[in-house]
Amino acid sequence: MNKSQRIYFSTGNTGNEYKDKYVKVKLEQETETLEFMSMSLGTADVYQNFNADYGVLVGRVIANGGIGVPNAKISIFIPLTDEDAQDSEIYSVYPYKNPRDKNNEGKRYNLLPRVSKKNPETQQLQPKQAFGSFPIKEEVVGNLPFLNVYKKYYKYTALTNDAGDYMIFGVPVGSQTVHLSVDITDIGKYSMNPASMVVNLGYPESSFTNNNTRIKETSDLTDLPNIETQEITVEVRPFWGDVENYEIGITRQDFRVRAVLTNTFVLFGTSFTDDPNTMRGSVNDGGGSATREIRDFFQAFPNDETDTGKNEFSSALANKRVSEITEKVYFYPPEIDDVDIDVGLVDPKTHMQILDPSQYSIYKRNGDFAFVINCNRDRVVTDEQGNQTPVDFNNPNGVFTSFRGFVTLEYTLDDAPMTASSYLDPSSGAARDTTKTLPLRIRLKFPQHADKNESFNYNQSSPDNDNWRKEHQKFEAQKFYSISTFIPAIRNDNDDDDDQVDNKVDGFFAGDGMNEAGGNVLFTIGPIYVVNDAGYNNSDYEMVGNADDSNGANRRFGANWLNLGVYFPQIGYTVNEDRGDSLFDVRVADYLAEQYKNQNNNNKYFVFDNSMPIAAGQVNAKWFGRSDIHWTDIIEVPLDDIIEFKSQNKGFTDGNLTGYSLKGLYRNGNTTPPTTPWKGTWTTECPFNGGRDGGDPSSPDKDERFYFYKGFSEADCIEWLYELGLVTE
Repeated sequence: MNKSQRIYFSTGNTGNEYKDKYVKVKLEQETETLEFMSMSLGTADVYQNFNADYGVLVGRVIANGGIGVPNAKISIFIPLTDEDAQDSEIYSVYPYKNPRDKNNEGKRYNLLPRVSKKNPETQQLQPKQAFGSFPIKEEVVGNLPFLNVYKKYYKYTALTNDAGDYMIFGVPVGSQTVHLSVDITDIGKYSMNPASMVVNLGYPESSFTNNNTRIKETSDLTDLPNIETQEITVEVRPFWGDVENYEIGITRQDFRVRAVLTNTFVLFGTSFTDDPNTMRGSVNDGGGSATREIRDFFQAFPNDETDTGKNEFSSALANKRVSEITEKVYFYPPEIDDVDIDVGLVDPKTHMQILDPSQYSIYKRNGDFAFVINCNRDRVVTDEQGNQTPVDFNNPNGVFTSFRGFVTLEYTLDDAPMTASSYLDPSSGAARDTTKTLPLRIRLKFPQHADKNESFNYNQSSPDNDNWRKEHQKFEAQKFYSISTFIPAIRNDNDDDDDQVDNKVDGFFAGDGMNEAGGNVLFTIGPIYVVNDAGYNNSDYEMVGNADDSNGANRRFGANWLNLGVYFPQIGYTVNEDRGDSLFDVRVADYLAEQYKNQNNNNKYFVFDNSMPIAAGQVNAKWFGRSDIHWTDIIEVPLDDIIEFKSQNKGFTDGNLTGYSLKGLYRNGNTTPPTTPWKGTWTTECPFNGGRDGGDPSSPDKDERFYFYKGFSEADCIEWLYELGLVTE
């Protein structure tokens, strides 16, 4: 049995110093392992040279007053000898008589790598940008001058472990110069990126390039915002004992990194919507009749204003566009207790806050987006044994490791105008009047789920509204997250309005066919034509498909989950219904909100500005897609998956990942939403029998494939991560 003995340092912080710089400990007999901090030392090594005149130097590199910094480089600086200074080969590699001397590249003494290397485990470059002059292993092994310099001048070097601890064994006793080199973009789980250095550390944007995604190149390490070098003079005591007292001595020297580390996570994805003159909904049925029917709300409206007939091109992928997305990030501040949030004893209207855009980094391009957001919950410090230990949120030391909140996404009218409008067609024999259909564009909250007929609604005392607000995501530091959107499909070709309005089913018109992705596309809201025979070139956009029409053609996607992206459909609503048309006071398809006969105020509630609270004191849920059909989620995307996705087409399924198994848990027809206290356990994976094979709600078989779309046209949200330097090749 291995008998170990732990050596404790008095690590109570007294200002900027720790109490113990040197400890002397009596070694117990039969001890095989000495343990101190997060490290250990076998006594076999100790006894082997028990009377040698050398020391053991240990320590921790500390940031934020209590976090151990991984992957920091430590060395005992050895000055260049006069003899070696005359050797041009050695001098060209190691010209340092003191740490401030510079080499022929203008770089002072440092331990940072000269070039980046790909980490075989993560497949990421480390560091993402190399600024140092330290040779890599391959150069040392294959180059005799490098090898000689390494063996003589870098013989006492160490890397800090995951707890920020280091140990150098066999250090000459006496006064020594101990050097620290650290790159805060290359410190493992606490690594910072250029964007967060601008937002959180206040570095000027002039120190960065490429929209604050890369650090500006320079050979002067003191000018680099991510690099810190330090030297401390240490008196190294002997690590020795005698056979009578069995005493050993250990010298400790800690370093404090000046930068204040901030943990972040990334939320990214892609988005698209319809053509400016496209919407689902028209008062003209194209059949020579002047009737205005409920099914007209589901009717495909031409994207070409000269075409007064129904037009399937409205749902074609080739008729989509991208714009700049607008987000709002809502969050629970750290003073709101996790237990209360977990059990639902919170009121998001007052307990949540909205994150100011100046407090996180925002990147948008061609419908793609990436937000680098600070963690602000679950503060931790590193204890003596190297473990992450929770501390109070207002403790001045440590670092936050999580974030809890939700996000809303939309295309505003300023960024993506809509020009479609539909009047009565004079060719039908009726006079063109002021009753018209205008477009609106769905907005969405992420995440949101609701059971049948339990969507948020105009009744502000409804518990459904509170449940909608409370649903949120817990984000963790240094992880990537994206979005998943259920693309619903609602068909209505029933012209019996009274039957539909008076005999609703689960809050929808009685004539609605729910999630029939292969239904008549002319009267179906939702599905997107992916490939068809009408010459629309939809296949050029590489969208995935999950369903065909009844003839086995006209491939489309709908009634299932789309991972990585969001589609904002444009649907129509009528004005001037009080003129007595056959729509009564129904204003819009129930794709947006439940509609009622003779309830004008309720029917228009989500069409126009309203007073419904969202969270954090924000009101107005205008155009939000109802939560019992527009399910959304936030998904963690592991780094391995991001790397694999880069090589795929814009649209792909897990079946395209030859020889690769997904590491992340994505949404499909066989994955239920997470359990919440206010909802309980979900019994379905998709709303209204969605997510079935072939997009057929009557199918008993769940579609177990995962569908992904990286972006429409020029968009590619995975490539965007690489261009931003958040992921490297």
